[in-house]
Amino acid sequence: MRAIPVSFARRVARVIAALFFAAFVAGCPQVASALDVSASPAKPIVSYERDDSTADIASRSWFGGVLSLGSSQRFGPCTFDGNNVGIEMTASCPRNGTFTVTLYRINPIKQRIGSATFKRNGFTKAVWENVGSGRYQFECTKSPDGATVTSNDVAIYSW
Repeated sequence: MRAIPVSFARRVARVIAALFFAAFVAGCPQVASALDVSASPAKPIVSYERDDSTADIASRSWFGGVLSLGSSQRFGPCTFDGNNVGIEMTASCPRNGTFTVTLYRINPIKQRIGSATFKRNGFTKAVWENVGSGRYQFECTKSPDGATVTSNDVAIYSW
């Protein structure tokens, strides 16, 4: 029996290693590049009244929370399996005004999707459509004016 030349054996080993690496990479999630993110943030659909006609739609992913907002508070990151992401709450505050809710995608870096203006007193709902499934984080911010915005019914969901 003839011995296999070392150079041929090395070439075969490199090909096998390249095939295993290609199979491994094909099974791994792809990291989004900066080109995948739109230059302009996604605009949410914002409503200030409850719509009971959508009460029968079951969310695929749902997370509840409590807001006690002095200047900044985060919710998540949460993993959503639906294509749309929303947040709603009934807020209360001794001072009227608004605060901002910003949606971020965590993939693996934090990418801003868009922001919505919420009322400090009363119900507000914001929905971002067609953002895809994945890991998301909401961040609520307001001016540090000494007032605290609270809510015991924060709902974060996707469908």
